[in-house]
Amino acid sequence: MRSARVLAQTWKAVSESAAKFSTRAAKERKVAVLGAAGGIGQPLSLLMKMNPQVSQLSLYDVAGTRGVGADVSHINSRAQAKGFEGPDQLAEALKGCDLVIIPAGVPRKPGMTRDDLFKVKKAA
Repeated sequence: MRSARVLAQTWKAVSESAAKFSTRAAKERKVAVLGAAGGIGQPLSLLMKMNPQVSQLSLYDVAGTRGVGADVSHINSRAQAKGFEGPDQLAEALKGCDLVIIPAGVPRKPGMTRDDLFKVKKAA
């Protein structure tokens, strides 16, 4: 009797684990990174590309995004990465997104206070 219970518990654990790795269990999620060519955006884009919950990754910036998109697309993961560049491609990059991450910004210059930086980023 005890062995049947242990077997049932083991089977349940194996079944639940298998479902987590099943391709059917993964939901399609599109993520956009706005500011993908920057110092924070590049490693963030890499992390999003490696995330198993991401199926599509839109990388957007005002310049330099095509190279980042090409580099990130070489990583072997389920997510499909595509670079978008310039204001005319912003709408296409955001179309159908479940999550938008915005690391874009302006670095703080010498002598600039955090309040000054906030005002500059607010204007952007």
